[in-house]
Formats: sequence, C-alpha cells, structure tokens
Amino acid sequence: MAPANGLPRDSDMHQTKQGKQWYFGMKAHIGVDSKTKLIHSVAATPAHVHDSQVLGDLLHGEETRLW
Repeated sequence: MAPANGLPRDSDMHQTKQGKQWYFGMKAHIGVDSKTKLIHSVAATPAHVHDSQVLGDLLHGEETRLW
C-alpha cells in the first residue's frame, strides 16, 4: 500500500506506537562501555523491534553493568 503521496514505502521500515504517539522508520540500538563511554556495538532495526530482541547483538561478554 502506497502512502498518501503515492510514493512506495521502504519495506525495511515499520511503524510502532508508544502511548498515543506513532513512529515510523528505523531505530538504532547502541552498546556503550560505562567506564570509557566508548561505543562498542551498534544495531539498526525497524522501529517495531523491541530493544530486548537485539540485546545479544549488543553484548560483548565482558559486561559488569547492564541498564
């Protein structure tokens, strides 16, 4: 189904709802070292993918904290 402007949508993008607000697009999940503040991993997913679904991709195995 094409949006109102007649252009095709990107099939990798999806929509999700938080409260009363709708979001459409992609989401970045970022793994950061809590001591050095350096990014060690990044995963990009459609907006509807929950953070817990990519947790394994963000962990490197030597974490001492997780939040």
